[in-house]
Amino acid sequence: MILKRTFLSLIFTSVILVNTTIMASAAESACLPDSDDIRGIYVSAYVAGTESRMDEIIEEIDNSNLNAVVIDVKDDNGNIIYDMNSDMIDELGTKNVLVKDMPALIDRLHEHGIYAIARCVAFRDPCISDTRPEWVLHDKNGTIYRDAKDFTWIDPRNREAREYLIEVAKGCKDTGFDEVQYDYVRFPTGIKKEDIGISGYGRRRAILKFAKYAHKKLEKAGEPLSLDVFGTVINSEIDRNVVGQEYSWLSLNADYLSPMIYPSHYYEGTMGNGVPDLHPFETIDTAMKYSAEELSAVSGNKLAEQANVRPWLQGFTASYLKKYRKYGADEIKEQINAVSENGVNSWLVWNPSCRYAWDAFK
Repeated sequence: MILKRTFLSLIFTSVILVNTTIMASAAESACLPDSDDIRGIYVSAYVAGTESRMDEIIEEIDNSNLNAVVIDVKDDNGNIIYDMNSDMIDELGTKNVLVKDMPALIDRLHEHGIYAIARCVAFRDPCISDTRPEWVLHDKNGTIYRDAKDFTWIDPRNREAREYLIEVAKGCKDTGFDEVQYDYVRFPTGIKKEDIGISGYGRRRAILKFAKYAHKKLEKAGEPLSLDVFGTVINSEIDRNVVGQEYSWLSLNADYLSPMIYPSHYYEGTMGNGVPDLHPFETIDTAMKYSAEELSAVSGNKLAEQANVRPWLQGFTASYLKKYRKYGADEIKEQINAVSENGVNSWLVWNPSCRYAWDAFK
């Protein structure tokens, strides 16, 4: 009788342990923020691969109103920064491991209720021309096109390159990322029709076609897609034609649209306040109003759901400008307040050094 009770007790205990594990796992998932309510910061591949820096960042996030990070996966040099377990990537030789165990890092972020976004630099790619020269832009003479910094760019119209970017995005989902974000989803600045034989309209159509294809592919895989776009394309037809980003079109082919509305990126007088960098609240407020106005033109589209706006804000000091303002906690708060007053709750803050004024997020 005692043995029977002991056996039943063990079964009962095991059931409790299993249920507790299931409940704990569900609680971990439940604690992740809604993707429509994201407050995040950028984390470079180098920082993500440095345990002490990530310890600091996670601790600061735990003591703030932040709930997300954007981590480099395909970085500005065209490298995949962790072992993604992909035959295609191995064959291309684009891997440069800076984060040794990305799945473990994602698990740790999730344990702290932090939403993980994978940043993938799409078309600017300084290294892919070494192994796939046919993938990149060429000039009218058939020579590989290089921008002012001597970087090569993937041709958005190239089908094989497009599949490569989809492969990277799906690899991010398999690793545990909650969302993929394509940055540099555009043509290079300063490019002219005579350089590559593509008109402004042709560039906009090429970027749109890629976004539409990627969105459909990732939607089937259950992976949210966000797109980074220049803030200046919102109200400048010239900029839209140069880089090929039609703001309203792209809003119908992504889940989230992240315009980079950094005050430092606007020319004097363009936002109605002299030097935009000196007026963070007013500049962001104006940019958000331009955004709402531009998106209203397609908001009634019945064929596609419109992306939510999640802007990039300035967390760095643009000391390279003739007139600039030191950006600390107050300047970041001004930008966040401007976004909020325009009815948007999500935002991301960019600082390439990943050293933030944490008081801005208390």
